[in-house]
Amino acid sequence: MQIGITAGRSLGNAVQRNRLKRLMRAAIRTQLGYIRPGHDLLLIARLPMVEASFVEIHSAIQKLLGRADLLTANDD
Repeated sequence: MQIGITAGRSLGNAVQRNRLKRLMRAAIRTQLGYIRPGHDLLLIARLPMVEASFVEIHSAIQKLLGRADLLTANDD
């Protein structure tokens, strides 16, 4: 599985864009064990994320993966 993360210049300067990408990488890293194999992902940061916290970003990514039916059932 490959995961691409991008943040366009409209989101702010390099420091802000890199912060967003770091937060998105950290949020997706917690979900790696639950994503169905055989899929490549491209995550694109959008303007509302500039002021979002890690918890909000994590929740949004988890919801997005669920809506896309990419999460496996947790049978532990």
